Amino acid sequence: MKMTQRTWWMIGGGTLLLGGIGGIIYFKNKGKQSALGYSIDPTRSNIGSGIKVNTVATASLKQEPNWNKPFNMNYLEDVKKWVYPKKIAVLNRSTATHLVKTLHNARGTFNDDEYAVRDVFKKLQSKTDVASLSKAYYENHNHKDLWQHLNSFLSHSEMKQYVWQYINRLPNYKLT
Repeated sequence: MKMTQRTWWMIGGGTLLLGGIGGIIYFKNKGKQSALGYSIDPTRSNIGSGIKVNTVATASLKQEPNWNKPFNMNYLEDVKKWVYPKKIAVLNRSTATHLVKTLHNARGTFNDDEYAVRDVFKKLQSKTDVASLSKAYYENHNHKDLWQHLNSFLSHSEMKQYVWQYINRLPNYKLT
């Protein structure tokens, strides 16, 4: 089949028309949210910063907390932001201070009290309580980290047996 000059002009014109329509749609929607809540603009992606969920049509985003790091003092604030406007149950300051003293005194000169550590972590109701303990320890013991304190006298197997066994059973948070 032989193509005439008129056929070539029709193919070229159709290509230009479709390209122009596609360009208009692309630039009109650049940076807006799609109907599913995903960002169309690839320059706004934050790889490795956690899962982000569209909460309203105005494209406000919430970053999901790292549920595997309850010893992080920011965990509590991250969870509060995640469940907002709902309220979460938080370990009160006096209870946290009392439990922190027990954990601090569990480290002995010759003999450590692993059962005291176990008893503290058995009492906790959620992973946000672990974050509250971590924050209370930091504030009451000269800006030292609770995780480092526990690692300083508990072996890896003791950490699994007396700490992580109980933390892994806890829910991420409890609503009030």
